[in-house]
Amino acid sequence: MTRRREVDPNYFATMEDLMAASSMSERTIRNWMERGLLPMPVKVSLGYPNGVFNRFPAYACEQVRFVAAMRAEGLSFDEIHALVAARDWSSASPAPPAGVPSRDVAPLPASAAKRRRSS
Repeated sequence: MTRRREVDPNYFATMEDLMAASSMSERTIRNWMERGLLPMPVKVSLGYPNGVFNRFPAYACEQVRFVAAMRAEGLSFDEIHALVAARDWSSASPAPPAGVPSRDVAPLPASAAKRRRSS
């Protein structure tokens, strides 16, 4: 059994953390990264023999929950990109454990609220 590489969860998150936080696949999260909705991972080194590996900033868990919630509400990628760009994600609190709902969700823009009511 391989041991998971441990890095302080107050500063870093893994792809597995993002997948658990959003209930999305790795492919979906990578797509969102390419679209600029999520931050790119940084390379972290624990030195030899532990090697170098990728980690996301801890706030990425909040950000991926937000993107997943906005997609579920029917917002387009362009609308979500504008909302993500308008927020200061670095001030988000450290990510709660997977399965714990986020308390830091921004209100829906007026266009999304109209779509939701008309459904």
